[in-house]
Amino acid sequence: MWSRTFCGGDLRNLYCAKSKLFLNETDRPMLETVAIAEDEQDLRELLAEFLSTNGYRVLAASSAAEFRAMVEFEAIDLAILDINMPGEDGLSLARWLNARGSTGIIFATAVNSAIDRIVGLESGADDYVTKPYHMREMLARIRGLLRRRKMVRAALAGKRLAAITSIDVVGYTRLIQYDEHNGLALIDRFFRDVVTQSLPRRSGSLFKMLGDGALIDFASVHNAIEWAVECQTETRAYAAAHGHAQTLQLRIGVAVGDVIVRNGDRFGEVVALAARIQEAAPAGSVMISDVAHAMTRGNIRNDFVARRHALKNIAEPMQLWLHEISSAALNERASN
Repeated sequence: MWSRTFCGGDLRNLYCAKSKLFLNETDRPMLETVAIAEDEQDLRELLAEFLSTNGYRVLAASSAAEFRAMVEFEAIDLAILDINMPGEDGLSLARWLNARGSTGIIFATAVNSAIDRIVGLESGADDYVTKPYHMREMLARIRGLLRRRKMVRAALAGKRLAAITSIDVVGYTRLIQYDEHNGLALIDRFFRDVVTQSLPRRSGSLFKMLGDGALIDFASVHNAIEWAVECQTETRAYAAAHGHAQTLQLRIGVAVGDVIVRNGDRFGEVVALAARIQEAAPAGSVMISDVAHAMTRGNIRNDFVARRHALKNIAEPMQLWLHEISSAALNERASN
């Protein structure tokens, strides 16, 4: 196990008795790094050696100035900061760490004060312990904090901005009840010939089928809106060509927001919002969120009209933008 202690400007190495002696940085395994700022030498060295023997790479300093110098070129996973050090205190050091990047922070202090605790947490700490503390308690807090941070990083790793598009076949239930076999065959052919065939043109990814509809992910808001309008135009033409002008219609809703991608699915409030917007859209139309409209203003067709709608499970009415397919668009499609 490896640890380093920065004391009084003198960098020295501490090793667990059973650990391997690593001759250089490249020999050392990739351990999680814990940095300590503690002016009490006995406590600092005891904690450093204890954490080292429990599998962490440890950096330790006796002051804020030494701590800054020690971690300047280091990537640390967690910092244990004494609040009441001489000179610059742990609160100031925590603010510096937070400005520098994302690091877990545990404050340690001899002052058992609620005000001190609140100020510490407001400075960006994740946890707080009062001296004297048991080493095993500190170890448990470190493990818990690092585990939670890993979970958050794993979740954020798949998080990105997406334009989620929800499509729904209007009157699906009635269509199936009237003629289940032919109705299902019609829907299958429609998704094959129109929806899935058109998605590659706009780099769309269909990630979920919902029986009578689907959810589609676009990395570009512009592509999502253009595809939605094109899909409505092509749906009208397809339905008319197959004698289903009155029975095959779509509603389409588009919303923009962060999603987490996991096992091919998309998770996030924007997925539900796209579905709610689609539910509010008239048959044969495209309705988009105000954010989607703002992000593409000047770059898409200007025939979207503002509408305020009360959406299911959303307290306040929302401004949405509606596009209805014109006869001119259908005639243009038919002539191509």
